[in-house]
Amino acid sequence: MDAGDSVRALLAPLLTLPLLDHIDGSELSTLSRVSASRIAESALPNIGQIELVDSDAFRDDYSPLYLAEFEGHELESPAAIIDRLRDEFAGKRRNVSPYRIVGIRDHDGAAIGAAQFSIFLLRAEDVVVPYLQYIYVRPQNRGQMMSELLHTLVLAVSEADARSRGWALPRMPFTLCESQPGFGKKEKVDRAMIHSRSGSQALMLRRKADGKVLSAHVQPGLAPEDPPTTLIWLLRACPRGDHMQCDDRLGRAIIAAFYRSLRDEGFPERNIALAERMVEARYKDCEFWTMPLSAVTADMIVGLEP
Repeated sequence: MDAGDSVRALLAPLLTLPLLDHIDGSELSTLSRVSASRIAESALPNIGQIELVDSDAFRDDYSPLYLAEFEGHELESPAAIIDRLRDEFAGKRRNVSPYRIVGIRDHDGAAIGAAQFSIFLLRAEDVVVPYLQYIYVRPQNRGQMMSELLHTLVLAVSEADARSRGWALPRMPFTLCESQPGFGKKEKVDRAMIHSRSGSQALMLRRKADGKVLSAHVQPGLAPEDPPTTLIWLLRACPRGDHMQCDDRLGRAIIAAFYRSLRDEGFPERNIALAERMVEARYKDCEFWTMPLSAVTADMIVGLEP
């Protein structure tokens, strides 16, 4: 660890021992978009503990907040998450994408917020991509840099998991996440504004023949009866500066890893295969393309299904 890692020095007393040990060697200041002084002013007074959430902690303390923060169609079954965490902590997931939850508690031990994510280890591309599935903070703690702190820890844990699997210095150019487009209902616009302020870019497909831009995203139904959904892929650049262009090779590798992880987690194969076919149809004569989320329009998302 660098002696000048002011963010680590600030947070170390709050990190549980398993989390502190896990991210040993990660320089948190290089992974944070905000300074230690801003964290100290806004977040620190409200935090009692920061942890790697295990299955019991998620079931008892974090799942109620998770269920309260998202609409039903956005939710994965808490029981599936609990089983996955149990296997992760038991070391039974070495051959699949690591799955983690980082959580923050207040001084009374109540859950403030959490980030739930998988880690795509793309060895052929020599790239590690955290896939942030859910991030949430209870209403009374919003505006206190909690989300920024969670984003920093997502990167640190992802780097640590890659190192534990033999990567000396993993390249992490960005975090991958999904978003509603920035138009329509107020909550969609609000989410898009949050992503835009972080500098996130939409990962799209651009048709070579006419320049038309299409969403590269298709979410398979999480339950057998659920239909596929088209949202927007977002790339949030890593503050450390491991930047690289998401070209066709990397874009396809990321999306393949996404569907592979869904298979590993036991989601309905029929739904996954349908989503893959839809994306493959969009690939035709297209290249991967990044653009501001604010520039995404309805025609890039609506009516794309073949």
